[in-house]
Amino acid sequence: MKCFSWNVNGFRSVLGKGFMDWLEGADPDVISLQEIRAEWDEVDLGARRELESAFDVCWFPSSGKKGYAGSATLTKRELGFRHSRGLGVPAYDTEGRAIISTLGDLTIIGGYFPNASAGLVRLQYKRQFAKDLAIIIRSRLALGEKIILTGDMNVAPEELDLARPKDNRTSPGFTDEEREDFRAYLAEGMVDILRERNPGVPGLYTWWTARGGARGKNVGWRIDHFLVSRTLVDRVQAVAIHADVMGSDHCPVSLELAMP
Repeated sequence: MKCFSWNVNGFRSVLGKGFMDWLEGADPDVISLQEIRAEWDEVDLGARRELESAFDVCWFPSSGKKGYAGSATLTKRELGFRHSRGLGVPAYDTEGRAIISTLGDLTIIGGYFPNASAGLVRLQYKRQFAKDLAIIIRSRLALGEKIILTGDMNVAPEELDLARPKDNRTSPGFTDEEREDFRAYLAEGMVDILRERNPGVPGLYTWWTARGGARGKNVGWRIDHFLVSRTLVDRVQAVAIHADVMGSDHCPVSLELAMP
């Protein structure tokens, strides 16, 4: 099963930048999209029909602020995933933050994790989201579920995960608190699978600022992740960053999972 995650920085925008051609070539079984910034009926009708012909589409825009945040999960129809919008917490769900998808004992939690924002004004909101999500992960693992956690998590876990760690010690996405919350997912039994398979490898970034030619110079951050429960590690066949795919300030990341 081939899974992708991509913060598209506006779905209608990325549609005009070759998204459908990319999708055809990538041929994902599952794709989590973040920062969709649109209602489903605002999306081009032809694209909607094409997507719905191949995928079960779970579209979860922000209901509290139009054109803001939002996430989506698309799964091949023949797989039979069931989708649930939200974590059951209105503070997150009104912003379309997360979708839980299940197939047997496999659970995929995908979404657009909060940004601590300039001045860290949303740090506490983001930390509460992380705490609540860790509780959900713990309870589902206790039930024997196998979990994939993915999306734009808006945190670079270690100094290796951004080009200029010393300059960003107190920046959103690299504070001690956010990194601590990321480690809490690992403490619950999740594995940062790309880093586990690429220990010590620098330059593995998924987001670049639009300023100063950062992407061409690969001055970026790794903030888009796949975490898998320890029970799935041996089934991961490949994990990758697709930095050559344009259309957004983020690039897609992918994971291939052997199915039982």
